[in-house]
Amino acid sequence: MLLLALPALLIPTMVLCYIFWQAVPVLNWGFLSGTADGVGFGVTEGIFSQLVGSLLLATMACLIAIPFALGTALYYRTFATPGQQRLMNAMFNMLQGIPPIVFGLCGLVVLVNLFAWGVSLLSGAVVLAVVVLPLLVLNTLVTLERIPNEYSEAGSALGLTKGAIILRLWLPRSWLQLLTGLLLAMARALSETAPIMFTATVFSGVVWPDSIFSPVTTLQTHIFYLAQEGNDPLLISIAWGSAAVLVLLVAFFGLLARLLQKLGGN
Repeated sequence: MLLLALPALLIPTMVLCYIFWQAVPVLNWGFLSGTADGVGFGVTEGIFSQLVGSLLLATMACLIAIPFALGTALYYRTFATPGQQRLMNAMFNMLQGIPPIVFGLCGLVVLVNLFAWGVSLLSGAVVLAVVVLPLLVLNTLVTLERIPNEYSEAGSALGLTKGAIILRLWLPRSWLQLLTGLLLAMARALSETAPIMFTATVFSGVVWPDSIFSPVTTLQTHIFYLAQEGNDPLLISIAWGSAAVLVLLVAFFGLLARLLQKLGGN
């Protein structure tokens, strides 16, 4: 069993070590804090605009998804019949298994073209919100199921409405776990490339979005385009540096979620 487990531990570790080894030559403060001028590959100016673009997309996606996830989970817990619960479970587990590129293509057809939002921050955020929605819903359901029924029964006995029970009993006991799920959703959104390539990002010509209907640059697509320039060692070094920053960003949200989980006693 140890021999079977070792590859699962060693191979990811080796991959991460290789990424950071290749990224060392370009990782410095100027690389992180500089911004591209809107043209070319952004070799000399740094990746700050791409870093901010990635965080903007992930944050906006989670803000869009949170109300729907919370509302769906509360409906499931308070009003849904057993048949509806089985249907909702099947639907969200199915959504989790759909390749993200399919959501990206749907976003291209519906949001970019049909709704005429264009390749923009809003289009990409909505598509990413759909991608992270099942994760947020399932995390919220697990969190609510851990609340003892005695709390709800005691609240009803005291004359509290369902809304008051949710606001005064459920949410105060579960906010830490809900925040943990939100951080995991942020990490998931930062890990996605295919959906935003069709709906949100451009590689050159943009530094900061002027509005939610403007495109953005992101670390994910920055790495993708630079990696295609395999004959230029400098560009490949920039791609490795961007990849290392993206890995650290995802790891930060994942570790923060783990810390909150431990603080919550789960």
